[in-house]
Amino acid sequence: LSKPHKLPDGTIVFASPLDQKATLHLVDIEDTGPIVREILENPEKLVGQDICICSEEIRFEDVSKVFTKVTGIPSISKTLTEEEFRGATSFLPKSAQDDLFYMYKWFEQYGYYGKEKDWTTGKQLTHLNTFEDWLKKTGWKGE
Repeated sequence: LSKPHKLPDGTIVFASPLDQKATLHLVDIEDTGPIVREILENPEKLVGQDICICSEEIRFEDVSKVFTKVTGIPSISKTLTEEEFRGATSFLPKSAQDDLFYMYKWFEQYGYYGKEKDWTTGKQLTHLNTFEDWLKKTGWKGE
């Protein structure tokens, strides 16, 4: 996701060309260390395996709901039209805009690695932080 912006009334806007029902696989970067440790401590079992460092699948529309629940700050998830997206990224060359826009559409249709991916593999090794966990841990307020 792109960095959210704040409306004059204080509402935080998570804007993206993703459909509201699109599934996201967010990762707390601090979850990578425990996963790497597990791999290093159990190479015979884990080296060469697909391990997803994603604690949950969260719909784009739910990002703002979870954010508001944790922070108390009003927020919305806004699906941008292609025209709005290109306006928001007008500082980029058209080829970069194309790449980003179609990347979002790929994620919307297939996810990060395709629909058949087992997203529970990392959770089987260690606790992974959900978006809600991450918000509580970091105190991030959308700025």
